[in-house]
Amino acid sequence: MTTKVGVLLHSRHLETESWEDLVIGRPLDDRLGDAATLTREVLTLGHDHELSCIVMGGGFSQRDGISEGEYTKRFFLANLTRLDEFPRLRPLLARLSGPQRAAFSQAVRDIIIMPRAGNTVSELETAAGIFAAHGVQRVLQVAAASHAPRCLKEQTVARARGLIAKEQQWYTVATDMAYRDTRPEDVCVIEPLHRRDQPMTFVRPGLSEVIAPYFFLPDTDKKAFVAMVAEFMAARSGAAPPWR
Repeated sequence: MTTKVGVLLHSRHLETESWEDLVIGRPLDDRLGDAATLTREVLTLGHDHELSCIVMGGGFSQRDGISEGEYTKRFFLANLTRLDEFPRLRPLLARLSGPQRAAFSQAVRDIIIMPRAGNTVSELETAAGIFAAHGVQRVLQVAAASHAPRCLKEQTVARARGLIAKEQQWYTVATDMAYRDTRPEDVCVIEPLHRRDQPMTFVRPGLSEVIAPYFFLPDTDKKAFVAMVAEFMAARSGAAPPWR
């Protein structure tokens, strides 16, 4: 029995710094971006797995009058030949026959651009519906290394709300690329404490509950909050705040 596979790519604002590196990757360093990671995942599918469709977020930014998702898709197509520059991808691409390579190129041309969504959970709900319509059973959610942890979190939220069919198995695949001047180590994951030997487990509200609304604050309040936390941490650690 063949398992149908769908791939979800998260588009990003077209003015993001080092946008091309995030989308393609860095061939000289063999660091895979979105397109390169997509290629690796598709070309290493097992014989009992079949690519059904690729879905990409719409996004709100534009360039030259072209929407974020469509612009990213066109960029993918225009840079397909660069994939051979990645040492890890070169042997995978070399073993493809002419028709197989043509089929891969067509799969990129057939990328489905989703309507713009208000948030990530809504985007996941739309993607899950598209995958269901294509009979997809396994979903590979490709995201930058610095964004993948949040994507996994939002995926679990969408599933908990019944927005993802139980028959769909979702997997988050992190690329090698992080946002400019950041590292995967800079991602902070704050989960609700659960250990009974940890006194803070029983403190309510917990840190994760307090931090959760952060994304909905106005930018001025976010700056004030970050400055306050930095001052607090510096005072406790004896280090100067990072901006001094």
